[in-house]
Amino acid sequence: MKAPAAPPPAGGPCALHLLHVGSMDARLIGLSIERHWTRSVHLVSTLADAQVVLVDCDRPGIDAALESVAGNPRIGIVYYAFHPRDHATRFHPRPVLGKPLNLESLPATLAQARADASRLIAAAAPRSQQPTHQTPPTPHHASPPPPRAGSPAPLGQGVMDEDERDFCGAMDDLPLTPTGALPDKLFFEPDDYLIGRLHRALAQATASGRPQIISGLPRLIGIQPRPQPLCITAFRENHLRPLAMTQLPEATGRIVSTVIIDDASGALTHSAAEDFLWNTAAWAARGRLPAGTNPYLPVRLRAWPNFTSACATPHALRIAALWTRTPASPVDIATRLGIPHRYVFSVYSAAHFANLLDARIEPDQIVTAPPPTVPPVAERQARPSILSRILRKLRDAV
Repeated sequence: MKAPAAPPPAGGPCALHLLHVGSMDARLIGLSIERHWTRSVHLVSTLADAQVVLVDCDRPGIDAALESVAGNPRIGIVYYAFHPRDHATRFHPRPVLGKPLNLESLPATLAQARADASRLIAAAAPRSQQPTHQTPPTPHHASPPPPRAGSPAPLGQGVMDEDERDFCGAMDDLPLTPTGALPDKLFFEPDDYLIGRLHRALAQATASGRPQIISGLPRLIGIQPRPQPLCITAFRENHLRPLAMTQLPEATGRIVSTVIIDDASGALTHSAAEDFLWNTAAWAARGRLPAGTNPYLPVRLRAWPNFTSACATPHALRIAALWTRTPASPVDIATRLGIPHRYVFSVYSAAHFANLLDARIEPDQIVTAPPPTVPPVAERQARPSILSRILRKLRDAV
């Protein structure tokens, strides 16, 4: 989706520094700036050159990141989060945007944050000559005590690198057994993303036997049902992945039937539909589950994904190895492997849209490993050891 070019602000392009943003979001924002906002926004690599910073509230370590701008009142701050209302009070009056970012309105928000910071500095200038009396911080602002030495970290709270956050988000684990309503942020609505359009297009192409095209996108994406389902596209991965992670407007992505998908120029890429939908779903999910999923319901992977073409999220090979052998719920798989739940949820979402999940599991198919059998004490002592038998023979021979 193309974002309209924003008009240049009065003070020239806004210098934006991505202070606390994941690598995938950074690539998406950088791509949008390069294509549409060069007159209104430009990225800077250092905090000293920044007029506005962008901060992701959902990423760990936000307090440490904010300390770096605490002494720079000239810098405007824009926050964003999956649930902005949860952070609005803490960061008031700074704006807290919702995820996914609305890339069309972001330049205006950045320009407003720069203007607000300038006004605050101007208002504080007359009072800067007056002596100030600093008061010690109240206990309300004190940092939380560090965890006790030796105490185990909660499951799923380990340090993640950039790729893990981009693929699997940063959500907490669920209880091991259902205890009530599940959090809304655990789920995503597939129809709001490209994966929902692709899934419907594949179903229509398979049912009708005719190729289907998703219209309204900057480049071609089509489904060829025969001889085997293929996804044909002019997108490259560096453009397709940000598109898959962004919510699409309702009017974008209408499915249109066609007679043939012409590739006379040879510029289109052909991929197995299973691999293409796996990747698109994993990029959209980011550690979440499709709306309506029961994370405590046992399922099984019908077959291994083709990891030579399908992206391997963290621990995906371990998850696939266990899940192809043992029917289990996503929560149970994560517990058995000792990994964060979001890693398994990412594989579940990808496998669901790649049609690799089998939910028709009978109760007697859920096999648990039997405990090791130990012979009774009397049985173990009934037969003497070979050493005692030799000693007895020697004693009897004397």
